[in-house]
Parts: sequence; C-alpha cells; structure tokens
Amino acid sequence: MNTPISIIVSLICVVLGCFMTWCLQKMNLPRLLRKLADAVALREYASLNEEFWMTQILARKIKRDGYKPDLIIGVSPGGGMIAEWLGRRFLGTSQSPVPVTVLPIVTERRDAGIKSTKASVDEAKAPRLRGLAKDSKVLLVNDISRGGKTLEAAYDFLTSKKRLKDVRTATLLCSKECNVEPWYYAKKMAQGAARFDWKQI
Repeated sequence: MNTPISIIVSLICVVLGCFMTWCLQKMNLPRLLRKLADAVALREYASLNEEFWMTQILARKIKRDGYKPDLIIGVSPGGGMIAEWLGRRFLGTSQSPVPVTVLPIVTERRDAGIKSTKASVDEAKAPRLRGLAKDSKVLLVNDISRGGKTLEAAYDFLTSKKRLKDVRTATLLCSKECNVEPWYYAKKMAQGAARFDWKQI
C-alpha cells in the first residue's frame, strides 16, 4: 500500500474512532447525569457491580456469625437477585447451592414516595414451603430497608403464618431512619433514598 492511501485510511479510522467515542458518550450521558443528580441530592447509588460487591460483604458477615441457612428467601422484586447470588455463589456453590425462592410483596407508597406506607405478602403467589421443618434456618433477603415495612411484612408472614422459628433478615443497605433493622446488612446509609441500576427506586 503506498503512502497517500495509507494516510487516507488512517484519517478515516481516526474520524470513525472519534465519531464512535462521541456516540458512546452521548448514549451514556443520561446515566452519568442521573449519577450526578444522585450525588447532588446526597443520595446513595448502587450500580450492579456495587450490588454484587455488597452481597459479598453481606455473605462474609453471615459466615462470620456461623449462620448456615437451609433456605434463602428473596423479597420480590428487590431481593431475588441477591438471594440467587448468595445461594449459588457466596453461601453455596453452583454444584451445591442453598435452595432459593422468592416472596412477593405488595407495597403502597405516598405520591412519589420512597418508603412504603403499607406492605403485605401476596399470599396467592407466595411459596407453599411444604416439607420445610419449622426449625429450619431461613434467611430473608432484600436489597434495602428504608422504613422497614416490607421486611416486617415478610418476616411476620414467615414466623406467624408459616410458623418458622429461625428466620433472620439481611439487606445490602439499611437506612439510619429504619424502624426495623435487619439482622445483617452490608452498609448503613444516611438517607432512605437509594437508586439501583436495574430498577427505578
């Protein structure tokens, strides 16, 4: 290839590279602005990688306490993914996982509110938990405890209606304003508003 053609090809590659970089920045701008808005509002923010990292911290605390759950229940939707990570990666393995199920919760919030004003278990969709001994160790998991209504509703359902005796609660984030502090948590946060990459609030 002679010199003029190679110079033209190099220039085209540089221009294409600059254009692609600009496009990627443009596409990523809303996310960056959202993170900036969170920082300005002094709100906590958790990306998917940070959530995975906090799950690892949470698992270490649970292991250090010597608690080995027979079942992990994720509060749906926030705790399902965390329960899977704990069951197949951090408290169990892919070859020998800790069984995992989800417990759907229905919440009511004030207009544009973050904290739940009321929470209850969707019993029609709740797992039956047949064959689970009453003294089984059950770990109830959620992503965050803001006011505590969701965790409280799930805990009461398992201990009162299902009569399980050894239920412990765990969350990634726990608000200092929370009325119901989980047994285990990865991080305490100053305010109740947290934002996760994979969901709106």
